[in-house]
Amino acid sequence: MKVSGEYMNIEFVVNDYLLAWYLLFRPSFCEEVQKLKEKLWNNHQKQYISMQKENIEILKYTQDFIPDDDTLYNLIFDTEIFKDLKKETEKYRQKLLEVWDKNKKNINQNLDELLRIKDINSYTILVINPKIDVVEFIKSNPKKNISWGKKDTENNLLEALIHILYTILKYEIGDFQKENSEIVTAILDLAITNELYTRISGVSKYSLGYKKLRLLRRQLYPYWLMYLGCDKEELVTYMMRDQIAFDIDKYTIEKGLRKVDLYGFIDFCCKNQKYIIRLDDLAI
Repeated sequence: MKVSGEYMNIEFVVNDYLLAWYLLFRPSFCEEVQKLKEKLWNNHQKQYISMQKENIEILKYTQDFIPDDDTLYNLIFDTEIFKDLKKETEKYRQKLLEVWDKNKKNINQNLDELLRIKDINSYTILVINPKIDVVEFIKSNPKKNISWGKKDTENNLLEALIHILYTILKYEIGDFQKENSEIVTAILDLAITNELYTRISGVSKYSLGYKKLRLLRRQLYPYWLMYLGCDKEELVTYMMRDQIAFDIDKYTIEKGLRKVDLYGFIDFCCKNQKYIIRLDDLAI
């Protein structure tokens, strides 16, 4: 349930069934896990095969999920590998919860300003051990459950949270302008990976984001600043902050962009991409 006055609320949980499923079906992160999988496969091949799509059911129903056959789950739950993995995952969940609680007021205020779309309400993040390295969700699932556990995130929990927020926004946007998916992805990066992270951390993060879309983000950047409400004088301040230069005199300030929401900005960029995206004119 959404908490009154919050733009978005996030619940962090650990689901034993989903954690066990990923242990079985994601690439092994150590020899011990590989040996366990081989043993279970050799002794319970039929059950192993029947479980291969149960992650979808767990993501759909989470706490209400009941396996048709819990043989393999029970065997996994009894192993020291799983017990240790769950203990680590619970600690990671707690750390993510702490960084969310510390920053959620600031994040919600800035998300409201940056997205200008209706309240996003509540999401459940099914925390997975980062060793497993997975992000997964089902489009249009009304329960809004996301499994999340990415490598190399234990040492920078704020960046991990930014990645989670990016995934949530990707879920919200869904297939909107899917024929222009690269433009949409670049704008999500500008909104969350770059601007939100910059505001929360106090240090420009405009060097981050999908590397293959770096040039595209630079092309969109002047219009993104107009969306943020910048006049010509303010553009220089942002350019200096983010170390991204462009010739201001070549751009007409699109004042209407400061009045649209993120969907409107995406539409604007897609409709005008022929004159916005001119890679031959871009100097790096």
